[in-house]
Amino acid sequence: MSFARIFPLRLSGQYLDPKTYKARLFYDIESQGELLRDRDCEVFISKANHSIHPWRMTVGRNNGDLSDFKSFIDSLCYYVFHELRYYLEAGEEEMKGFYISIDFKDMHFSVFNPKREDPDQ
Repeated sequence: MSFARIFPLRLSGQYLDPKTYKARLFYDIESQGELLRDRDCEVFISKANHSIHPWRMTVGRNNGDLSDFKSFIDSLCYYVFHELRYYLEAGEEEMKGFYISIDFKDMHFSVFNPKREDPDQ
């Protein structure tokens, strides 16, 4: 069994349309003692029709060999909007060009990473 740690560094992007922000997530990954720095991916933050979870995040492209990246994105979304209580506007015409930027300090998420071979198994 193999695990990886993902260290989110920054999430930044801008208002795309009345229900969506297009952002870029910058992060590092540590897996089996190897630190892979300066990774990034495109993330879409969309307005959801749910009162408890009003926003959701989806990834815009493939993210290397991490099979559980979606779980990380779901956890990061929960952290941003429930723990940090980050507030976004949606649906306002004057929001065009609105820019978001969140810096993450000294935190990581652990994810299951079965695609990498574990020599001890």
